[in-house]
Amino acid sequence: MAEPRFDLAVWDFDGVLNVNPGGEVFPWVADLDHEIGVPAESFRRFLNVPGQARDVLKGDADLLNRLRGWIAAEGHAIEAEAFLDHWLDRDDRPDATALELLATHPGRKVIGTNNPPARARYIAERTKAGQLVEAVFASGEIGVAKPDPGFFRHIELYSGLPPSRLLLIDDSDDNCRTAANRGWRTFCFTTDSRDRLPEVLGL
Repeated sequence: MAEPRFDLAVWDFDGVLNVNPGGEVFPWVADLDHEIGVPAESFRRFLNVPGQARDVLKGDADLLNRLRGWIAAEGHAIEAEAFLDHWLDRDDRPDATALELLATHPGRKVIGTNNPPARARYIAERTKAGQLVEAVFASGEIGVAKPDPGFFRHIELYSGLPPSRLLLIDDSDDNCRTAANRGWRTFCFTTDSRDRLPEVLGL
């Protein structure tokens, strides 16, 4: 086993530890109507409210409150809390291979993800990945989202390590580029590159 050249691995969640089938972010939306009686088109309108995703991901807007407003405006027969529970459950799609690498790697590891606080808590408390890391850093709790340099600075301060001893594992070129510009080691996780990750991890 090769000695890894880093002291803390920062794993992205969606697109790395969690599968986005076919690259689709919310593949379960098409089934909303027959599962919980909410038309898919209605939820897509909610998702496409200008600026809303940005505000929720940065913690500037509360996701549950936004869901309450949407449900009331469109007259759906479901509580916002129940809809959010359904959302979080359907978005839990672990990548078995990546999860095995996370579990096998013996070094320090955290999750760094663009997600609102509600999903960050779900990841930390209810997913296998969340149980395997020492901390979950989410944009909605930090107040800044990748690829903003502030996201990476926050983890640097937490770790107490120089950037050269941090490894980002992420499926976004922009995120990897920003981290690399700060001196981090990076692994851009793609369909073509993922088989090389064990070597990078020293496994």
